[in-house]
Amino acid sequence: MSKQEFKFVTNVRSNMKAKAISAWDKAMLSKRFIIETVNDQLKNIS
Repeated sequence: MSKQEFKFVTNVRSNMKAKAISAWDKAMLSKRFIIETVNDQLKNIS
């Protein structure tokens, strides 16, 4: 059985410590609204 790892990427809130974030993660956070909209539309179609 293989080990799976998940990495949650979120924006920093006021009560969180700021951490370094990769360029890929920054790009995905900025596109999050579009990604969630597409996923919602696909979910509603099926």
